This record gives sequence, structure tokens and C-alpha cells, in this order.
Amino acid sequence: MPIDRNRAMNLVIYTGLRLLLWAGVWAILQFLTPVKGVLALVVSLLLSGAISIVVLDRQRDAMSEGVGAFFGRINDRIERSAAAEDYWPEPASSEPGEQASSEQAVDEHDDPSHLQDGDEHRTDSTT
Repeated sequence: MPIDRNRAMNLVIYTGLRLLLWAGVWAILQFLTPVKGVLALVVSLLLSGAISIVVLDRQRDAMSEGVGAFFGRINDRIERSAAAEDYWPEPASSEPGEQASSEQAVDEHDDPSHLQDGDEHRTDSTT
């Protein structure tokens, strides 16, 4: 399934703009205010998030449409796969009372697969 370049570019553009907005707010806080260090990082994340809600609205909508379509295709494939797993055809038998040969019980004396190396298959009851 080819990736829609326009939708991928919307994701890259939104992410890039979001990072630029954060870096700009961080630089303003770091160099023009007394807020420094980790506090500047946290405050810049909060402020840039609030600003991006208004400023990057169109880009976020375009990006979310692409991401939603991507995960929608994944969900469709999962549903088709689950539906295919749920389908189990009934075995055809010639008579209603007849059992399939794979369903018949196997006596342990008739099945040599339970024997270990060196064991012999004996049909008599004396050992």
C-alpha cells in the first residue's frame, strides 16, 4: 500500500511548525525573562501548546485526517482478517451419523507415537 505523500507531508509540516513554535517560545523565555533552565522548558511546552491550538488549527486538521486514514486502513485489515478467521466451513459427510476419521478415538495400544526410544509395541496384556 503506497503512502500518500500529501498526507505524510502534512504530518512533517505540522511537526516541524510545532517544534519551531516551541523553540521560539523557549528562546523568548530563556533569553528575555528571568525564567531559565528546566522551568523554561516546561513553561515553553505549556505556552507553545496553548498557542498552537489557535495558530496551527488548519495544519493539525490536515495532519489528523491523514493519520486517521492510515489507522482506518489498519483497522479495516484487522476486521477483514478477523472475519476470515471466524469463517469455518462445515465438513461434508455422506451420512449424518458417520464420524470423520480424524474425530475417532485412538486407543493408546494402537498409537505408537506415545512410545519412547527403546520401547516396543506389545499387543498382549502381559509385560
